[in-house]
Amino acid sequence: MKEIKLKIDGIHCDNCRSRITKVLSNIDEVKEVNIKENIATIKYEKELDHNKIINTINDIGFETKEEYFIEK
Repeated sequence: MKEIKLKIDGIHCDNCRSRITKVLSNIDEVKEVNIKENIATIKYEKELDHNKIINTINDIGFETKEEYFIEK
């Protein structure tokens, strides 16, 4: 299983983290999401489209971008 980390702006509470976790978990390739502070750790199989992750997060009112990804 592969893993990426990314920074997400606009997270203020556990409800924010839960909302982001829920929408990211609905992406087929995503197997696990953990968010601490404003850093999301996403575990996935196959290829994961960064633009799909970015758009999913931005569409629900938070902000991330390609520069925020930390590859592992």
